[in-house]
Amino acid sequence: MRYNRIPNTVTVYLSQLAGQNLRLAENILKGLLYRTDSPIEPGTILELKLGTISLSGAIQIPVKVIRCEKISESEYDLYMNYTEKDFNKIQEIEDLIRDLS
Repeated sequence: MRYNRIPNTVTVYLSQLAGQNLRLAENILKGLLYRTDSPIEPGTILELKLGTISLSGAIQIPVKVIRCEKISESEYDLYMNYTEKDFNKIQEIEDLIRDLS
C-alpha cells in the first residue's frame, strides 16, 4: 500500500461519521497520509473534505483511519484508506495531490 501525503497547501476538514460501517475500497493500492495535531483511533470512519483556494468547491470522500502514528508531542500522522468505489473521485484527489506536490 502506498500512502500519498496531503500537501499543506490543501485545506483539510475531517469529521467523524458516526454509526457508519463502510468497507475499504477493493483493488485500490493507494491511501492518504495527513499530519494532524490530535490523535484519531484506527478504525474510525471520517469524512475527508479537501479544498484549495483555486479549487471551486471541495472534494468529499469517506475514509477509514488505518494507523495513527505519534510524530511529536503535538503531531500525529494519520494513515487513511479509501472506503468507496467512486474511482473518479479518488482519481480527482490523487491528481490534486500530485499536482500540488
